[in-house]
Amino acid sequence: MAASQKLPSKYARIAKSELGEEPKNVPAHLEAFRRWLSSMPHLTCPDDDQFLIMFLRHCKYSHAKAQARLDNFCTLSTMKCIGEEIWATPVDLESKELRRYLDKGIHLPIGYTEDGKMVICLRPGEWNPDEFAFPRLFYYAYKVMFMVAFDPRTIIGGSVIIINLANVTPNQILKDPNVIRALVLFSQESIPGRVKRVFFYNESKIIGSALSIFLFYMKDKVKKRLQHIGSDISQAFEVEPGLKAILPPEYGGDGKSLAELIKDNRRHFYEFYGQGDPTSQIKVDESKRPVSARAYLREYKDYDPNVMGTSGTFIKINQDEI
Repeated sequence: MAASQKLPSKYARIAKSELGEEPKNVPAHLEAFRRWLSSMPHLTCPDDDQFLIMFLRHCKYSHAKAQARLDNFCTLSTMKCIGEEIWATPVDLESKELRRYLDKGIHLPIGYTEDGKMVICLRPGEWNPDEFAFPRLFYYAYKVMFMVAFDPRTIIGGSVIIINLANVTPNQILKDPNVIRALVLFSQESIPGRVKRVFFYNESKIIGSALSIFLFYMKDKVKKRLQHIGSDISQAFEVEPGLKAILPPEYGGDGKSLAELIKDNRRHFYEFYGQGDPTSQIKVDESKRPVSARAYLREYKDYDPNVMGTSGTFIKINQDEI
């Protein structure tokens, strides 16, 4: 669905009520945003309507915020933020590793609820660190996230994330605060996406240490969107009424099976990137960055375990358990 296409009435209503979007003003917003982009000598990226409107919608048409977010997205996409991976590197559709990743359904879009939200299920227990290291895993996750965000319905309706922690082992737990900081920085400061709720499902105590680090870097408004539901998925159904209709039977829902969802996502991924990888167009030349664009990416301080204390939501565990 292209940005220039007329939105379904449901999403047009949401865009107006939640984002302040007026269809007649969108072309002018895009023209102004594109004019700003052309004045930034250090940035090279897609300048089509669909790419640019992701950032305008995320920021509710605040151009200053959208400019910062787009710049941050381009900057982080072209840096070695985690390991040696550069996320804007074109995806290789012939890669057997990619196929194995997609077949696992580790980062799995489920679909849109009746009220317009995109539901995404993260299943870290399906990741085998011996198959590919975390930097490579997140490279693929980046591609899935961009693909999902590129659909206008995702930014307009917002998203609900279910993190299913079943079968997670100590080897699958992130332990490096610098890696976690990079993940939170990317999600909070760059990728367009209006996350409305995050459910922690089948949570166990071995993830407590990593989650404490995530909390250290999260903004307060994001923390308020987190909900811990243990192994009782019905708690999620109570606060998100449209969830049960689209979740797979394996999650107590009435939607397609996990196998079908994985197959659909694999097909969508190959179709989307088969037309070219938009992120591969992103380039940043820091030698040309103007003074006006030097303060966009805020610094996240080093992790201090004493800030979180030992009480609260998460359980303090022994080092040999992580």
